Amino acid sequence: MSKTSVKKVRTVQQNMLFNTIGSLIYYVCQWLMSVIIVRLSGFGDAGLLSLAMSATAAPAIIGLFNVRSYQVSDMKGQYTDKEYLRSRVYTNILSVIACLAVVLYYGYSIEKAVIIMTFMAFKVVEGMADVYYGIDQKNERMDYAGISLTVRGIGSLAFFLGTFQITQSLLVSIITMSLFSLAVVLVYDRRMIERYQGKEAEENEVMRAQVKSLLITCFPLAVVAFLNNMSLTIPKLYLEQYFGEEIMGIYSSVASPTIVIQLAATTLFAPLIPPLTIEFNNGNKKNFLGGLKKFALLILAITIAALIGSKLLAHWGLVLLFGTAIEPYVYLFIPVIIISILIAINASMFSVCTLIREIKSQYIIGILGILAALAGALTLVKEYSMDGVVWALAATLLIQILIQFIIIYRKVKKI
Repeated sequence: MSKTSVKKVRTVQQNMLFNTIGSLIYYVCQWLMSVIIVRLSGFGDAGLLSLAMSATAAPAIIGLFNVRSYQVSDMKGQYTDKEYLRSRVYTNILSVIACLAVVLYYGYSIEKAVIIMTFMAFKVVEGMADVYYGIDQKNERMDYAGISLTVRGIGSLAFFLGTFQITQSLLVSIITMSLFSLAVVLVYDRRMIERYQGKEAEENEVMRAQVKSLLITCFPLAVVAFLNNMSLTIPKLYLEQYFGEEIMGIYSSVASPTIVIQLAATTLFAPLIPPLTIEFNNGNKKNFLGGLKKFALLILAITIAALIGSKLLAHWGLVLLFGTAIEPYVYLFIPVIIISILIAINASMFSVCTLIREIKSQYIIGILGILAALAGALTLVKEYSMDGVVWALAATLLIQILIQFIIIYRKVKKI
C-alpha cells in the first residue's frame, strides 16, 4: 500500500454521506429485526427482544466509556490508536459486569436474564467496532466505517432471521448474529486500521500508564453518558415492570421506526466534530457557531419533514408493519418522533460539550436526568402507561438540553 493511498482523506461532505448511509442501513436493519419478530412470533418475543435492548443500553454506554467523542477530537495525539484500542478491552469487561448488576437488581427470570446477557455480547462487539470507527473518523476515512456498518447490519439481520426461522429460538438467533458481527470486526475493521498503523506494539508500562490516564480523563464523560442513557431507559424498564412485556412490545413497535429519524440527525453531526474542534481550538468563534447553526437548521428541516410524513403515512405504515392490532396505539407515533429529535439534539450537544472540554460540569446533567426519569417513572409511567413514558422522557430531555445550551453558551463567550 502506497503512502499516497494511506494518507488519502475524504471531504466533510463525503464523510457525512458514508457515515449517514452506513449508520442508517445498520440501524434500519436493527429496527427491521424488531418489526419482523412481531410478524413471526407476536408481541411477546418482540417485548423480550426490546427488554434486552433496553436493559443493555446503559451498560453498553459503560463499554463505550464515551471515549469516541474524546478520541476524534484528540487532534494533538495525546493518546495513540493502540491505547484507545486497549482501553476498550477494559471498558467492555466493565460493561458486562454492569449488565449483570442490572439483571440482578431487577430480578429477572432465568430466561430473561440469559437473553439479556447474550444480547450484551452483541453490544460488546458493537463497542469493539466503535473504537475502530473512531480511528477511521479521525483519519477522515468514514467510508471504511460506512462499509463495515452496512455489512454488519445486513448480515446480522439475515443471520438473526434465518436462525429464528429454523430454530424459533430468540437466544440462538442472537448468538449467531453476534458471531457474524464479530467476524466482520476482526476480519475487515482491524485490517483497515492497519493502513494507518505500523506493527502492533507489545503492551508495556508506558502503554498501561497511558491507558490508565485515558480512562481517568474520560471517566466523567463515561459517568455522565451512562446516567444520560439510563435516564432514557428507566421509564421503559418501569413500563415493563408495571404492565408486562406485551405492553413493552407494543410501545417499542410504535417507537421503532423513529430510530431512523434520530440516527439521521446524530450521524450527520458526527463528521462535524473534528472540524468544529479545529475551529474552537483556533479561536474561530464565527466559524464554530456557523457550523452549529447549520446543524440546527438541518435538525429543523428533519423535524418538519418527519412530522409531515408521519401525519400522512403513520397509520398506514404502522398497520402495514404490525397489523391491525397496532391501530389503537398509532396516536403515539408523533409524540415519539418528537422524543427522537430531542434525543438526537441531546446527544449532539453532549459531543459539543466534550470537544470544548466542558466535561466535569456535565455531572449535573446526568444527575438531574436520572432524578427526572425516576420521578417520571414512579408517577407518570405508573399512572399513564405508554403515554407516561413519553411525558417522562420529554421532561428529562428538555432539562438536559437546557443545561447543555447554558454550558456551551458560557464557554463560547470566552473565545
